[in-house]
Amino acid sequence: MRVLLIFFIILPAFLFSQKKVVFENEFKESFHTKPKLDIKLDNRFSFIRDNDVKTIGVKIGLNFNRKFKVGLGVNQMLLPVEKKFLNQENVLVPVDLEYFYLSPYFEYVYYNSKRWEFSLSTQLGIGGASYRFTDINGKKIKLVESTVLSYEPAMLIDYKIIRWFGIGTGVGYRLVYYKSPGISEKFSSPVAVLKLKIYLGEIVRTITGKELEID
Repeated sequence: MRVLLIFFIILPAFLFSQKKVVFENEFKESFHTKPKLDIKLDNRFSFIRDNDVKTIGVKIGLNFNRKFKVGLGVNQMLLPVEKKFLNQENVLVPVDLEYFYLSPYFEYVYYNSKRWEFSLSTQLGIGGASYRFTDINGKKIKLVESTVLSYEPAMLIDYKIIRWFGIGTGVGYRLVYYKSPGISEKFSSPVAVLKLKIYLGEIVRTITGKELEID
């Protein structure tokens, strides 16, 4: 586990060092171009307490010259993890673990062609987790919660199926560097990524004949 974490932290730095001059030139040139919308839906599969966990996210950002992408994502654990929680009355009650976070992201595309795109990605997770209990009336009651901050590097591959949509996959690691007291779960975990990409600019251009750009 630690070896995998070190690999995902060091590899991007190694690649950047090997292409430092190229990267710097691409960075300067790309951010002087007009960006296009970058919209994608992604599913991230990880583990919490030996449970398979699926997190669904929506990301909206800007794509600069097909080289750099920056934006913000909204992520929610799709199905809560069930466990027993010892409440203040020292009674074990069934609770659901829920996890929600915002994720500013940055991607560097180091190879692209007409259909393929290879990139290095990093995102920060800013959110929280909570234990929630369902009472006899079906109402969810929050028993305890924690602030969770994470860092998630990943290597991604995208494939453009048709001019409007594409799919992608990748692997990464979610490292939680801060968690306030309350929730006992460990959220650090290897992550597998599956995503659907929407090329909104192509859709608009097909329908209206106009280029969708953002100044």
